[in-house]
Amino acid sequence: MSRREVTGFTRAEEDVADVMIWLRSNHGREVSYADIAAGVQIPDGHRLRRAVRVVRVIAANRGDRLERFQPSADPARRDSGQRRVWTTRYMRSGHGDEFSARDALSAARAAMTSVKDMHRATTFEAANPHSIARTEFATMAQAADECITKVAGLEVVGPQAVRRENTSLLTQMIADLEARLTEPATG
Repeated sequence: MSRREVTGFTRAEEDVADVMIWLRSNHGREVSYADIAAGVQIPDGHRLRRAVRVVRVIAANRGDRLERFQPSADPARRDSGQRRVWTTRYMRSGHGDEFSARDALSAARAAMTSVKDMHRATTFEAANPHSIARTEFATMAQAADECITKVAGLEVVGPQAVRRENTSLLTQMIADLEARLTEPATG
């Protein structure tokens, strides 16, 4: 009798459970997909990557975090071509360090890019006389504008969290965008 017949879970559900248990037991350690694959006996491929994506959501729901895959901070972790290996870490709630801050800033940059794209698209649709929902798009554009304005007010990120060159460009881009949004219309 197979394990699936005994537990009643699908293979995908068992994969997620195995990956979650293994990652939690390796809390705070940098691990690559190859490490996870070896630890849970799932081939490094689509099946494992799908399980890791689900674990990331489960971790967030628990208040924990599975960091995004980034080049390893450990100079000793290199592949055969001397490139840094891409790793992640499972961080339980209440734990973090400068590498967690790096992950959070990376996520913040990606989110701000999406917010800027949202602002551009919704502003266009709000001004489009043929739009199917001008009022709703205007409301969304205003919300995106308020988000950009709020984040632009966060001028300094401490040096203990990130190298200065990583935040100055983002801060300048946000400030430039805010300046363009608050300029009086000429016409």
